[in-house]
Amino acid sequence: MKRVLLAGLGVVGIIVVVLAIVIARTMMLARPPAAAPAGAPIAVNAIGVAQHLAQAVRFKTISYGGGAHEDEKNAALDAMRNWLAKTYPNFHRVAKREVIGKSLLFTWKGQNPNLPPVLLMAHMDVVPVVPGTEKDWSHPPFSGDISGGYVWGRGAVDDKGCLIMILEAAERLASTGFTPTRTVMVAAGQDEEVGGAGGNGVIAATLAQRGVHFAWVLDEGGMILDEPFPGVLRPMASVSIAEKGYLTLELVAHGEGGHSSRPTHDMAVVRLAQAVLSVVDHPFASGLDDIQREKYEAIAPFVPFPQRMLLANLWLTGPIMDRVMETQPELAARLHTTIAPTILAAGIKDNVIPPEARATINFRLHPRDTIESAIAHVRKAIDDPKVDVIESKESPSEASKVADIHGRAYTFLTEEIQRSFNGIPVAPDITTGATDSRHYLGIADDVLRLDPFHFAPDDLHMIHGTNERLAIRDIGPAVGFYMRVIQDWK
Repeated sequence: MKRVLLAGLGVVGIIVVVLAIVIARTMMLARPPAAAPAGAPIAVNAIGVAQHLAQAVRFKTISYGGGAHEDEKNAALDAMRNWLAKTYPNFHRVAKREVIGKSLLFTWKGQNPNLPPVLLMAHMDVVPVVPGTEKDWSHPPFSGDISGGYVWGRGAVDDKGCLIMILEAAERLASTGFTPTRTVMVAAGQDEEVGGAGGNGVIAATLAQRGVHFAWVLDEGGMILDEPFPGVLRPMASVSIAEKGYLTLELVAHGEGGHSSRPTHDMAVVRLAQAVLSVVDHPFASGLDDIQREKYEAIAPFVPFPQRMLLANLWLTGPIMDRVMETQPELAARLHTTIAPTILAAGIKDNVIPPEARATINFRLHPRDTIESAIAHVRKAIDDPKVDVIESKESPSEASKVADIHGRAYTFLTEEIQRSFNGIPVAPDITTGATDSRHYLGIADDVLRLDPFHFAPDDLHMIHGTNERLAIRDIGPAVGFYMRVIQDWK
């Protein structure tokens, strides 16, 4: 009995010690000093910029993929490029413009050509609107309506918003006679939404042949989150220092065809269904990685005490964090390679059993996985010799390298964010989608990603979804941010 009592007291003692450590670590966690003080707002005619963005939205630069409607898209890209030249004459005067394919590359020569240049990126193409959902939009998707404090339409955020803000910033600086210290390049891609091979893929290869190497690249990807963690209602900038890889696999199941009145036990459709379920039921390894740990350590000092206890003690609470994140699809996608069946196809008639059935599954690869290991994982999960696993050759990519959060580029960007957005905290993150920036990984010291706009949790659904819109209140700070980035990098 005495031994049991002593053991019980020992357990209680351990719990008390652990709890004391957790509370002490939480209470000792102080807010770090801002990397830079909030700067005075830069005067920007937000309504004028909104009108320019609205005009940009009206160009139907839609990437359907597979070569569909390319003539219409190319005509819209041609018209948009001509409109950009008329709308931003001062920038076009000081920067060399190259049309590469249907994309744009601007080179604004700096005062010191010996310093490595920087690259600001965005893309001109947009995704289609799902047929039949047009009626669900509050404003027609290509209207460019300005209403209720927003610019409405496909591409307002992804990614014409960034493109217009970059060009507005460059136009304002060029009109004053400003010349950057380093050469600044701006790339506007034609086909990011279908992989970017013909746009920024070609631009990057061209620059590599010219021997260009960037100090850093800034593309879309991160964002200013109004609720960076469930229940935490304080804005924080999320700068992506890496992005997930991209892989699409086609499963082709084979079976015995014939008349539907005489079904066998060897049907391709059934085999395909079982294969898809097997893949979905065998998820990839998951859990907090170094990027997410750095992210939540950066958030921890700014959240209320209960959440701070969780975030400041990941050495103990990591498994709890995993479970919390798994309940939120946007957060869960950061923990592992995702599996998304997207296309199913089989059969030609209701009374004919097809001998073949196909499924397309899209994977976004976490840095702990590779294309090769993911394919092996899928084949092992299916374990059926009558199901072929075929890799799509359309824009596969490994997960990117991770930028250094202690490096000069990330530190500089953190300072400019805090100057431009009222001193908000900044945390690293990973982009779960694919961006054109991956084409520049081999010719840049660092690649960073940020959309300098505020997003509430519900806003994330509008990207590639219904009612895409950009708040006019975000325009002034975003233009000011890009102006500071161009002016201050020495």
